[in-house]
Amino acid sequence: MSEGAAEGTDPGAGGGWGLSDGWEERQPVVLLLDTSASMGRPADRPRIDALSTALARWFEEVRAEPRLRSRVEVCLLSFDSAVRVFDPVRGELVALHEAVAERLFVPVEQMRPPRLEASGLTRMTVAVEAALDLAAARYRTLQRQRTQVRRPFLWVLTDGAPSDADGRPLDAPALAGTALRIRQAEERGACVFQAIGVQGANLPLLRVLAPKAALMLDELDFGEILDVLFQSSDRVGAVQDVDEIHRETRRIAERRRCRKALEEEL
Repeated sequence: MSEGAAEGTDPGAGGGWGLSDGWEERQPVVLLLDTSASMGRPADRPRIDALSTALARWFEEVRAEPRLRSRVEVCLLSFDSAVRVFDPVRGELVALHEAVAERLFVPVEQMRPPRLEASGLTRMTVAVEAALDLAAARYRTLQRQRTQVRRPFLWVLTDGAPSDADGRPLDAPALAGTALRIRQAEERGACVFQAIGVQGANLPLLRVLAPKAALMLDELDFGEILDVLFQSSDRVGAVQDVDEIHRETRRIAERRRCRKALEEEL
């Protein structure tokens, strides 16, 4: 914990977590991470290991970012054949029915992500539905506490395509119900949804879920992708026009891609 942060209280006692000095509003963020079997490839340098390393490093380094420390709180979900949510008290991913909702969102500087493992299918739609529920519940809780709160951001990171419980890829009609729920939530200001694909992701299907907010960022490493996502939250989280938020996220990603290409050329 950074020197300017308060000590964490017992999150199961109704008081939530200790917050950084100057914490005046909240920006809930839900990270939905693909941990399906394909993330275990290639065998000599699995993407899942790169993602785990990037998460640990990013959350360690965020302690030097006062703007993010003062506002952002994070909930982490993983999805493969099952959907799990990170319990920061137990320090592990747990089944949704085992989770204690009051302690799933923690200040960004207090997040200690687990080491991820790759296996199973890609139950993305189940994860998205769960994330929408968690985000809505957190938003209501903060409102009841009379805490100033921005709409939650939901970010999916995947290298594949949504599948059903038998491993069959879902087509556009099968995604329609989840896509409608996302669109309705964005239209009423309940959340902002962004889908990020890396190598192997099915971009056309991601665009069914997020027509204006699906990006392929396979040129960037996972740490750079996290930078893009959290920068977009910081810069435009208070913007009311969700389409402008998506446009700005795309601009931030493009600037990061251009800078990386220039650095590699030099």
